[in-house]
Amino acid sequence: MQTRTWSVPGLAGLSALILLLLAGHAAADSTWNFKTINDPALDGIYSDISGDYVLYTGSTGNPVLPNSTCVIQLYSLSTGDQARIALSEKDATLAGPNIDGNYAAWFSETNLAGSAGNPDRIFLYTIPGKNLTTIRSSPDAGWPKISGEQMIWSESEKDAFVRSIVRYDIPTGNRSVIPGISTLNGAGVGFNGKYILYTDADTANLLLYATGTGATTTLFAPVTGNNTREIVFEAVLGEDYVLYRKDVSVERPKEYYSELRLYTISTGKTSLISPLTGAVIDTPSATDKAATFSPQSADQTRVAWKVATGIGDDRILVLNPATMAVSSVSPGMFVDFINLDGRNMTWLGLPSLSANGSIYLGTESGEPGLPANPVPTRAPGFSPFVAAGSLLAGVFLARKIR
Repeated sequence: MQTRTWSVPGLAGLSALILLLLAGHAAADSTWNFKTINDPALDGIYSDISGDYVLYTGSTGNPVLPNSTCVIQLYSLSTGDQARIALSEKDATLAGPNIDGNYAAWFSETNLAGSAGNPDRIFLYTIPGKNLTTIRSSPDAGWPKISGEQMIWSESEKDAFVRSIVRYDIPTGNRSVIPGISTLNGAGVGFNGKYILYTDADTANLLLYATGTGATTTLFAPVTGNNTREIVFEAVLGEDYVLYRKDVSVERPKEYYSELRLYTISTGKTSLISPLTGAVIDTPSATDKAATFSPQSADQTRVAWKVATGIGDDRILVLNPATMAVSSVSPGMFVDFINLDGRNMTWLGLPSLSANGSIYLGTESGEPGLPANPVPTRAPGFSPFVAAGSLLAGVFLARKIR
């Protein structure tokens, strides 16, 4: 830990600065109130939110054990009521809940210990009519995404690693494979109706496909030079924004760090964002480089990411790029799988990595954020131990989804 000697006038100035910073931090954090919403009999796994509803998966036992039963729950924000709308079959699990407007979707897949050859299935649920339909059965269909009355999901032939993207029209039932799209990660595909965000299976480029024109835009291409390597690790798609994390590895001098990047679809501009303040910066500072963070969600107007501020103490930051207003909440727990919808958001919270997960609902009140600090800072630095710890936590939580 660095130390510094202060004079008496310096201490007085420092005290005033600390009070100012604490007041600003409290104002940002106090705008979010949160509570658990999952059935207390369930171990929460993953959730999505749209309007008045939260769709989430839960388990009656440890989700990583084959004898647990997975359920799909629908929670109403306005009434607090919730209904169990699906239950996993023997040797299968339910995953990938996604909701938009009047429609909800998820998929089932056979557990590793289950019977081989059982097909995966895509389910569509109409909320007003409480109607559940199986719209696709295949050896490897999963991770549905809904926008309005359009759907997509990923699917592969003969259980191959490379996946295509299938487009589905809900009113007509028409289904077609989008030509030219292939990815290795169906879970990481984003969809907002107008665009599909994905990582190309062959090149690892981060691509944005326009559903109306078929045009493809490259947002990022990996760098594999002798001294520097760069790759996109995570990305989320909103209405007009793509938020992604770029990992940078430098051989000489040895350095490894991540950058938070924001791409604006309407302008084609990419900005470097401080993961700690939400401000647009020119160069990441030492503290920016040392930060362990993860892009999580984007909605009509804002983007959200999490930052690890201590063991079991993650902070959620929400940025409106149009106004550069930032709000945040520090719920005092491990946080993952954040989904943002206006002034509401949900996440999976765990007091420890060995504890049961709970689904949390956060609600923002008051002013929708404070202006981000526009002053960029510059300095080198990195914390490889924290990055490794974050990766292990991510692997653990990813296993819980499956």
